[in-house]
Amino acid sequence: MHITTELKPTAAQSRFLAGTKPAVSNSVWKPQPCGLTREELRKIVLEQLG
Repeated sequence: MHITTELKPTAAQSRFLAGTKPAVSNSVWKPQPCGLTREELRKIVLEQLG
């Protein structure tokens, strides 16, 4: 059995240790329309969920 005693830091911990700030999303971002109606999207989701 392999036992790891030293863990690697997560990406968030690495950024903190490096002193960099996390990326901030653009406040004017808007989703792009996909061309499907809500009913079509609901049908797709229901098919995926079973």
